[in-house]
Amino acid sequence: MEKKQDYFRVPITMPSGMVSFLENLGIECKKTGGHKIANTEIVRCLVKLLMDLDLDLSGIKTEEELEARIKDAAKRYK
Repeated sequence: MEKKQDYFRVPITMPSGMVSFLENLGIECKKTGGHKIANTEIVRCLVKLLMDLDLDLSGIKTEEELEARIKDAAKRYK
């Protein structure tokens, strides 16, 4: 595992509904007996998942196209 000092801060923007969703995910972890998971931890886990997917990025021009490709790759993920 990397040390925290090896991490880079990456500013991202997203709609408030997505931020609320991330917050609720973290809170749900705590409500079910675990600890609250920070938004950054959730995003890091999602990036790790993307790294494991067999994702075809050829010819993508929009966020919507990328989302569709990610969903397709996730369906094939084992």
